[in-house]
Amino acid sequence: MFPSWKERSALPTRKVSQTLIRTVTGIVLLAVFVACMCFSVSSVLFFTAVGCIACWEIANALHAMQIRCSPWPSMILLVLISVSMLFRPLLELPDALMLAMIALGIDVISVLAYALFHKVGFENVLGTLALFLYPMLFFLLFAYVGSKELVQRIPIIAVVIVSASLCDIAAYFIGRWLGKHKMAPKVSPKKTIEGSVAGLIFGTLSGFGLYFALNPLLGDAQFPLALYLIASFLCSVAGEIGDLCASMLKRQADVKDYGKILPGHGGIMDRADSFVFALPVALLCFELYLAFVK
Repeated sequence: MFPSWKERSALPTRKVSQTLIRTVTGIVLLAVFVACMCFSVSSVLFFTAVGCIACWEIANALHAMQIRCSPWPSMILLVLISVSMLFRPLLELPDALMLAMIALGIDVISVLAYALFHKVGFENVLGTLALFLYPMLFFLLFAYVGSKELVQRIPIIAVVIVSASLCDIAAYFIGRWLGKHKMAPKVSPKKTIEGSVAGLIFGTLSGFGLYFALNPLLGDAQFPLALYLIASFLCSVAGEIGDLCASMLKRQADVKDYGKILPGHGGIMDRADSFVFALPVALLCFELYLAFVK
C-alpha cells in the first residue's frame, strides 16, 4: 500500500543541497545580469538597485558594531546621480564627474547639518559619510560603466566578473587541495597563500579567453590581448583585496553574511565584494588605453 497524503506529509523531508541552491541562484542572477547588460538604461537601473541594497547591508553591519549610521543619504545620492547619467544628454547637464562631485558635496553638507541640529554622535556621522565611499562610490562607477556604449560596456564588465570570479573559484579549490600557509588567519582563516597565487594565475589567464571570445563580437572596437591580460591580473589582485576587506568588516561586526537576499550566497555584498574593488582597476585600464593608445 502506498502511504496516504497525510502520511507522506508527516514523513521527514530531505534538506535541499546548499550547492544546488547556490547554483540555481547563480544561474538566475546571471540571466538577469546578462539581460540588463544589453541596454544602457537597464544596466544603470540594475546597478543602482543592487547598489542601494548594498548600502543598506553595509549600514546593518555597522549597526551591529553599534554605529547607528543611515544608508538613506548614500542611497538617494546614488539614485540621483545614476538617473542624471541617463538624462544628461537630453538635459545638457554637466559631465558625470562634475555632477557627482557637486551632488556629493551637497549630500555631505546635508548630513553634517542634520547631525549638528539633532545632536547625532560623531561616530554615527562618520559611519553615514563612510557609506558614500563604500559601497556607494563603487556602484556609482558600475552605473557609469553601464551608461557607456555596448562595445565599451561589455569588455569592462566581462573582465571584472570573469577574472574576479575565476580567481575566487581557483583560490577556493586549490587552497582546499594544496593550501598549507595561511594568508590572513585573523581576517579569513580558510584563505591560503597557495590558493591566492593560484587564483591570480587563473584570473590572469582568463584574459586569453575574454580576448578570443569578445573581440569577434566587437568589430572595429576590438582591444589588444595585452590589455585583457593586464586588466585581468589587476582585477584578480583587487578582487582578492576586496574579498578580504569584506571579510574583515563582517568579522568586526560578528555577522556571517551581509544579508539573505540571494539564497545560498547571502547578501549583495557577499557576492559583489570582489567585483566592487576590481571595477575601478578595469575601468582605469580601459580608459587609459582609449585615451593614450587607441
